[in-house]
Amino acid sequence: MGDGLWQVYPAPMTGNPTSVLISFFRIITFALQNFWRNIWLSIITISMLVLTLLSVNVLLMLNLVGEKAIDYVEDRIEVSVYFNAGVTDEKISSAAAYVRGLAQVRDVQIITADEALERFRTRHAADDAILSSLEEIGKNPFGPTLVIKAQSVEAFPLILDGLENPQFRDDIRDKDFSSYEEIISRIRDTTDRVRWFGVGLSITFLLIAVLIVFNTVRIAIFIHREEIGIMKLVGASNWFIRAPFLLESILYSAIAVGIVAAIMFPVVAVLEPRFNLYFDGTTTDLVKYFADNGLVIFGTQFAILAFINMLSTGLAMRKYLRV
Repeated sequence: MGDGLWQVYPAPMTGNPTSVLISFFRIITFALQNFWRNIWLSIITISMLVLTLLSVNVLLMLNLVGEKAIDYVEDRIEVSVYFNAGVTDEKISSAAAYVRGLAQVRDVQIITADEALERFRTRHAADDAILSSLEEIGKNPFGPTLVIKAQSVEAFPLILDGLENPQFRDDIRDKDFSSYEEIISRIRDTTDRVRWFGVGLSITFLLIAVLIVFNTVRIAIFIHREEIGIMKLVGASNWFIRAPFLLESILYSAIAVGIVAAIMFPVVAVLEPRFNLYFDGTTTDLVKYFADNGLVIFGTQFAILAFINMLSTGLAMRKYLRV
């Protein structure tokens, strides 16, 4: 019957190490024969597994970029507290010291009245009408400013409440909260939508892959039904007959993970500089993240994929393999 499974039947599974090694070698041989005999089904199965893992890893990459974007925006959120013109430097220094003492505050910058005037002139250097109006006033209309950065977005309401202190409240002309809450909310909403879409896509690909694995095993059992019968007659154990199919499902997982790892590292290396452009040159550390956690990421994916494939294979054998 050609180079079928029945040609090399197993030695009895005894405690003899040589016998165990021979049986193990034959199981590997049978698994590889099954793989190559159904090469097109194997390619289709691996392709679906690759698409599943690619969608998972792209989702992981986008989550990392999304979190980096939120951190980047949060790092630039600040509130500007404008004081009335004529407020003394001592009072500004006292206000800055008070604000720095708040646990929610990360940094405080003092902009003097002269610095505020110079920034205004620089900003409107091309607008002669505004500059002429400023000259007509004849004095510096600006007061000093405190630029406050918080530990987090949620801390700003507490900081603004703290500035209602009677000691400073009457000297404050205005507060300009450069609120990025809407931007952060949009980033989070987009990230969540992408995440759920990616999860749905991954589950779809995985279900298709599981069905393909199930049918691949079913077809292999049908093709080898006579050979399996002969193996059973010459003393092969149920474990020995089932093991090649299980090993084949593990082989699918290993090849798929290897292909995805080979794809992801170059893709991440190409995309990282492009993502960095949106963060003023600040690196997203995607390459470093995958390099440092590659074994954990792809090892976990292999373990989960192998388990699912073996489960699908086990169900197929339970239904169609009568041994």
